[in-house]
Amino acid sequence: MPPPTPPMDEPVPVNDGFLRLTDELVEEVFFRLGPDEPSRLVRASAVRKHWRRILADAGFCRRYREFHKTPPVLGLFNEDTSFVPTSALLPAQPEWRPRRRTMAAVDCRHGRALITPYNRYFGDFGEGEPFDLTVLDPLTGHRRRVSCPDNNVLWFSAAVLCAAQGCDHHGCQEGHFRVAFVTTDQQKRVTSGWLYSSETRAWNKLSSAHHHNVTKYTFNQRVPSVLVGDAIYFNIDGVIKCDLGTLRLSMFERPTNVKGRLMTAEDGGLGFAAVVDVTNLTLWSMETGLDEGAMGWSKLRVIDLSTLLPDGVLSIPMPEYEISCFAEGSQVIFISIGACHMVDLKSRRVWKVSPPGRKFFPYMSFYMPAMEAGSTGQGQ
Repeated sequence: MPPPTPPMDEPVPVNDGFLRLTDELVEEVFFRLGPDEPSRLVRASAVRKHWRRILADAGFCRRYREFHKTPPVLGLFNEDTSFVPTSALLPAQPEWRPRRRTMAAVDCRHGRALITPYNRYFGDFGEGEPFDLTVLDPLTGHRRRVSCPDNNVLWFSAAVLCAAQGCDHHGCQEGHFRVAFVTTDQQKRVTSGWLYSSETRAWNKLSSAHHHNVTKYTFNQRVPSVLVGDAIYFNIDGVIKCDLGTLRLSMFERPTNVKGRLMTAEDGGLGFAAVVDVTNLTLWSMETGLDEGAMGWSKLRVIDLSTLLPDGVLSIPMPEYEISCFAEGSQVIFISIGACHMVDLKSRRVWKVSPPGRKFFPYMSFYMPAMEAGSTGQGQ
């Protein structure tokens, strides 16, 4: 005689036409609820108390993140630090906002946003005056201030990233972080950089990168960055590589002079995307040759935007169609054409996510409201 089936907390009668599902099968179903819209988990937790306990379990939350691997885009930071949520559960504004519009978002990564003074020329800070950078958790409002490494800098770009070795970055906002800070001296034609550690609370100076194609009109203010391996890349007068292990800056050319964005390539390496010939989205990938580590760009593919975007979008008169940003570690880009459209190059799905904007910084993170709802009886 087979052993009896262990009773569930709330058994579902088989003779009513319902199947008895084990917790493992229920979890497998919940894993398929996409993380880009956390409200799906909230609705599932409201169906049955037993389901709520499953969703509230820390082990399920960990396995859910491991299943999806890449955190979803939950919102967009505009340059003026306004926040455009792409999920119904997230607030239209983070809990923290500057008192005056003198601050700007310059980067978003690993569940954190990096906020800096908007413009040293027109803001509250003059040359030689100290100022702070702010590392912000948009969901909790928790923030850390970091003093600028060089008070004489007027124009700069910066990036924030998790400092933990081997981290999967699924929920590390509360851990230690690093900030990369770069600036170009137009007269000396040299880019300098610093790397901050929240663990030591100190800046380390990076080696400088010298180059010859700097113009006096090039200001590396709020240039988006991309993290690939153990290096941060900035699109400044070419591509500036900040090696986090050797603390060395180096420079190489872009694949085209057309305005574009660095991104994550399909193979996980460094990529570049630009709209060429009016409506052709062209993608490149960085390759390392066999000749003493020589680097070069390889064109991957060309996508006709008229076959990708909704009908009528390209009829909007604009001087140029611009890539606003990309979602790091994925094939999701954002194109500004009348409005900002989120485009998944892999699935070819397109969403209109915000009003027009020239520069956004995607906020990517796993948000598990069902976990709080299951343990406290209410969502966030």
